[in-house]
Amino acid sequence: MRRLALIAVLAACGDNLEPTETETEPTPIEATCSEAEVPQLLAKLPNVSQVVSGQCGDFVVGAKCFEVMINQPVDHKNPSGPTFKQQLFVMHRGCDRPTVIADWGYSWEYFYDDELATLFGANAIWVEHRFQGESVPIGVDWDWKQLTIENGAGDLHRVVESFKHLWGANWVSTGASKGGITATYHSYFYPDDLNGTVPYVAPASRSRLDVAYQYYLDSVMTTPCAQRVRDSQVAALTSRRAMMIARIDANVGVGAGEIYIDLMTAHLDWAFWQYYGVDYCTRVPGPTATDDQFWNFFAEMSGFSGAATGEEMSDGALVYEWMTEQGFALQIGEHVRPLLKSEYALATMEDNFRAQFPEVPLPTFDGSVTRAARRWAELYADNVLLIYGQYDPWSGGALAVPKQPTSARYFVPEATHGGAAIAGLVLADRTAALEHAARMFGVAPMLQNMQRAIEATKRRDAILSRIEQRHVMRLP
Repeated sequence: MRRLALIAVLAACGDNLEPTETETEPTPIEATCSEAEVPQLLAKLPNVSQVVSGQCGDFVVGAKCFEVMINQPVDHKNPSGPTFKQQLFVMHRGCDRPTVIADWGYSWEYFYDDELATLFGANAIWVEHRFQGESVPIGVDWDWKQLTIENGAGDLHRVVESFKHLWGANWVSTGASKGGITATYHSYFYPDDLNGTVPYVAPASRSRLDVAYQYYLDSVMTTPCAQRVRDSQVAALTSRRAMMIARIDANVGVGAGEIYIDLMTAHLDWAFWQYYGVDYCTRVPGPTATDDQFWNFFAEMSGFSGAATGEEMSDGALVYEWMTEQGFALQIGEHVRPLLKSEYALATMEDNFRAQFPEVPLPTFDGSVTRAARRWAELYADNVLLIYGQYDPWSGGALAVPKQPTSARYFVPEATHGGAAIAGLVLADRTAALEHAARMFGVAPMLQNMQRAIEATKRRDAILSRIEQRHVMRLP
């Protein structure tokens, strides 16, 4: 099959990357796999520097687990330049099994099965994102300019090329949230790496603070519950303000309430729909709620603890990616913005980054890669299966319905950012989505594992939520 190369075309009407057929065909990689020699073969893979057999734990069934370090260039356009070691969590099920790979977008430290690995009995590689966790360059080699979408895609390409020397069956990429759009970018830059891509809840933002997400909240979250959530925000900043400040002062210290009241309230509707959703609508306090009921709701929904956590440089790397190429969501609605008084609540991600890293040059936002990937996913992408949640605010950045017949997009009814999975689709959509996925994996789904796949999705969402909240406690 001829390779579809992606050629940059800069036209007067915009910067789109469109597929152009070429005669170049990738050189096949011959896989050598032996069940008795997997650890030794892993150690011999190109660019692998370390392999440690690990305990899979309670969240992986029927696999051997390994922690692997692979050498990556800081800049893939300069492979002879500085390098860093990227951490991989590898789960081997069988030499003849398909493989699912994901860069979840953040630091990583877990072995676990996801929905796809469970349904298709796949080998799995979970990749820690560049400049996160253990996958960071030494200080002198840290180069902010290399935190690009293309370099992230290059990391995954290098992992796939290496592990194809071990596993020769079908390869499918996945990921959720930041990991979902990372999988999309990888497929866009390196379509020949994969037999398919299944991004979950993957947002493609259009600017540093994309207002389209607020439009989505306004148009989709029209249930009485959504209005009650917004009414509670307004009440916290007006009629319940004195009580809320007194409770915060009692927990954090006198004088803290004037700042924390805004921080707890500004994004509460966003957090409610991202992490909780319709199952929590009965907890939203109305006008007759007691002060205790009102306070407890806000303390739970906002993750109130009095302190943010996370590692400074890695958190800065995430923000740098969002501000330079990937973009982010405008998370403060106009119903609450005029009521905010604290400069800390109104500070943007850009304000905070510049204050934290004043010595780091911050380029202007360049959304050309995201625009091109959006266009590619809509018009040209084969074997891309997009899964979104109906009540997920991040669906305001959803990719368009693909036009190629081998690709599709589905929304899980009433699902939030967590919980959007193939198993949650209505029957007709679930059947069609599984047919798409089966073609990509090259094997039929193990439907007897469906309940275990549902539990795997819940576990994935809990892990991702914990990681996201650890890294990103307060965003604009």
